[in-house]
Amino acid sequence: MQVVQPQRLQKGKESKREEDAADEPDPDIIALYNRSLGRSRAMGEADGCINALKEINRALTRFKLSKNEVKVYLFLARYGSRKVQQIAENINLHRTETYRTLRSLEAQGLITRILEKPMKFAALPLERVLENLIEERRGRITQLEQRKRELLEMWRLLPAVEELSSEKETLQVLEGRHHVMAKVSELLDNSEAEFQAVVSDNEMVWLFNNLFFEDLDDKMKERPLDIRVMTQYSPISTYIIERTDVYDMDFAFLRRTSQPSFFVSDDKQVLLIMNDEDNKPLAMWTNYGALVASFRNLFEQLWKNQAKPKTT
Repeated sequence: MQVVQPQRLQKGKESKREEDAADEPDPDIIALYNRSLGRSRAMGEADGCINALKEINRALTRFKLSKNEVKVYLFLARYGSRKVQQIAENINLHRTETYRTLRSLEAQGLITRILEKPMKFAALPLERVLENLIEERRGRITQLEQRKRELLEMWRLLPAVEELSSEKETLQVLEGRHHVMAKVSELLDNSEAEFQAVVSDNEMVWLFNNLFFEDLDDKMKERPLDIRVMTQYSPISTYIIERTDVYDMDFAFLRRTSQPSFFVSDDKQVLLIMNDEDNKPLAMWTNYGALVASFRNLFEQLWKNQAKPKTT
């Protein structure tokens, strides 16, 4: 059995240290709240504000801004227009690196320069910055979508390779909610006759929030599918089921509460959802026949012996 593992299962010691360090109070973030406060006083009086700044700092970093770019932007956003020397001194950054960072922020449309002597720089409002960053990310996705057909045509023009006589049985590990959700949607898209799911409250919530049940309804209207879903009997699951209008789909409630979530597609694929050591979503997908059959049999036993079917 071939194992495909594009996502790392365990964080190395270095990345773990980096995460721990990220949770430590950052003097630069504390200073951005109020430079007149000492560290201990700031932490004692303004935890909420500092935590908010830390979250904004993390969010901007996820938009691929460097640490220095975030520091410079937040300083200007907090304190208004400043000269290069003032910026460098207040955030403890070398003057040369400050110039480089300002040029990068200006090129991204996040700050403007004020033509005075000496020259000053000012930050755009955070709302506009977020809109610019989101629009830039959306533009990249649109470009990829527009090139999708062209790239697929190029791929088809490549010389064909000898195909194996039978499909390999593989196993894939996925880490993170977005990757797991994408795989669930892929299983549904590839289902031709049957789709079974055992879903815990946690997964039920993010399936609902990601409009999975609406996609499921659309698939069932396109072609006949035998879809059965089992979940825990709880206020969360009943709330979601009552608001889920899926044509000709069967729901049932599990009696046991410790059953992990899994999805089975056409006796061909299975996706098992777990949590890693940090309680983040982790999933194992496989088309390995013995495992698929085992989970299919488990589903049938749960449906027959431990659930009370309820048709919507």
